[in-house]
Amino acid sequence: MKIYLSTNYKTLNPVREALEMISSDLNIELYQADYFNIEERIVPQIIETIKKSDVVVADISNENPNIYYEVGIAHSMGKPVILVSQTNNFNRFSLLSYRFYNYDIDSKGIKNLSFRLEQILSDSNELNQLKPLSKKTHVLDFEEFSNSNRLNEILNLSGVAKFYELEKWIYRLLKEIPGFDVQYNEQRSGKEYDFIVWNSNDSEELKGLGNPIPIEVKASNYVENSLIHSLISKASSQGFKSFILITTANLTEGNQKLIRDLKAHSGIAILVIDRDDLKDISSSKDLIKALIKSFRKSFIY
Repeated sequence: MKIYLSTNYKTLNPVREALEMISSDLNIELYQADYFNIEERIVPQIIETIKKSDVVVADISNENPNIYYEVGIAHSMGKPVILVSQTNNFNRFSLLSYRFYNYDIDSKGIKNLSFRLEQILSDSNELNQLKPLSKKTHVLDFEEFSNSNRLNEILNLSGVAKFYELEKWIYRLLKEIPGFDVQYNEQRSGKEYDFIVWNSNDSEELKGLGNPIPIEVKASNYVENSLIHSLISKASSQGFKSFILITTANLTEGNQKLIRDLKAHSGIAILVIDRDDLKDISSSKDLIKALIKSFRKSFIY
């Protein structure tokens, strides 16, 4: 896989370090422009190198004009571009509508970035979504989708059908929430999470969850404390600020206490939508209300 790294770091490059961690596993050939060599005709070199690359990874942390120029070239060629940044300071360059990945420059942050990059580069569907294709979008009003009997129908199912139908129902609800860009591939084996949501919703509570937001859906009769431990540990190690668990079980007092304790120690907010919450959900509007309610419960108790 040929990757063009667009960055203004010459040495001690954290993004290059993250890519080199996964270079052998993904057979990566890494290219980067040499702006410090004034003898080279740099622009033709950049264009030609981006043209032969499969993916462009651009670090937009410092608002460098050269980086934006290279991103523009990549977009004009229809290349998938992975934007990474240490900050959120690039909004005035009209890239706000594109996904980006925050990273920290310490060893843990670079390791987390390496994990994220490996996930993206290994998934052709995710790479296709990062291409600058024009899409016709239809923003549905909350009232356009409603199904008050769906939960009861799902609970009457058994085995794999129960899990599958719950996932499909939640997916339909999530994707109709304004500002939610939901990644879901039901055919992907060994998937890390049921859903990954990129959130640009106006709700102040939901902004506090960070980006992206991993979501796990469980059709079960009870929630094991070991599952909660596992979810928190995984989210923490991968650099997420929050985690959403949607389950057909009801949380016990022990589950709730464990969630509060783990949040205090890890800083990860786990939001839970359980059976009692699901009973009141018949539309995407109801789901977002339940998420906000769970957020407030997570931070005020």
